[in-house]
Amino acid sequence: MINISGNALDDWYEQGVERNDCLLTVNCCGYQKLMTIDLNRKREQGRVDYQLIYLVGGKGTFCLDHQSQEVHKGQIVVYAPNEPQNYTYFAKDGTEAYWIHFTGHGVQDYLQQYGLLDASIQTVGLVDEVGELFKKIIHELNMKKPFNEHVTTAYLLTLLALLGRRLQRTENQGKDDHHSDIHRIMEIMHENYSQNLVVSELAKTCNLSLYRFIHKFKDVTGTTPGKYVTNIRINEAKKMLSETSLHVKEVASIVGYDNPLYFSRVFCQAVGIPPSRYKDQVEL
Repeated sequence: MINISGNALDDWYEQGVERNDCLLTVNCCGYQKLMTIDLNRKREQGRVDYQLIYLVGGKGTFCLDHQSQEVHKGQIVVYAPNEPQNYTYFAKDGTEAYWIHFTGHGVQDYLQQYGLLDASIQTVGLVDEVGELFKKIIHELNMKKPFNEHVTTAYLLTLLALLGRRLQRTENQGKDDHHSDIHRIMEIMHENYSQNLVVSELAKTCNLSLYRFIHKFKDVTGTTPGKYVTNIRINEAKKMLSETSLHVKEVASIVGYDNPLYFSRVFCQAVGIPPSRYKDQVEL
């Protein structure tokens, strides 16, 4: 069995550690891969902290709600404090799992907000980002560099939020799939807003007619493709005018306007004042 783990404290406490003096903190975290030896965990009284288990390979057998249930890769189990824990990994199943114990007076609210307490077993799929966050938490716990508690808490909060996002995506799978082409175009717009984006070419990317593309884009974003790009450009221009010493002409060129007079007109329509006056005001 491969077992890699890290602890916030120097000692391992089988009953866990409860802390109410902080919002959220990690007690310990680890990774297990079953190869030749089975693993059985039985805690009749549970622990005083929370535990989240994320299977990334094989399966495990869990006793949940007084019945034996299989948990497969891509699924998670969350144990609340003092909840009995009884589960087994069999080497023949090639089980791989990440686990993390955490505590704090804000944990319950976070888990409820992200929908992580809605069912005993939930499917999130295999998410590379989540696996990487587990690895980073383990590394921080072992290295114990300055402010490691703050870093591990930040990683844990991100991990929980990503799992919550995956659960929402699973619930709205049909809707997300229906709009995935538009979401991709939105990404293209944010990455290439300074370039000449031709709406008819974007429509072809989605295999949609120009009319259908514009109609669908507006359904998803609430505005037209042209206005959406303009909003991106103006917001970026406002940041540059506020945070840099660049002149209006330079900003106009950077955000995609070859004609500074036209840029000023578009900026004024969107913001209510010319870019030069906007820059003067933020510099006061």
